[in-house]
Amino acid sequence: MKPTINNIEKAVSEKLRLLSREKQEEVLDFVQFLLYKSQPTKQFSISSKSSTSPTETLSSRY
Repeated sequence: MKPTINNIEKAVSEKLRLLSREKQEEVLDFVQFLLYKSQPTKQFSISSKSSTSPTETLSSRY
């Protein structure tokens, strides 16, 4: 049986509640990273490097 969106959301939500606040923040960072990665490739100017992207946030943790 293929999982449905509702089943996946429920399972993730239930497991997320079991984690510490710090780990929940890491999960959120990872989700933001996945969303960022799924966006079409954009060309950035040099001035845009001053903003922090989810990729930079995630990589700075590790």
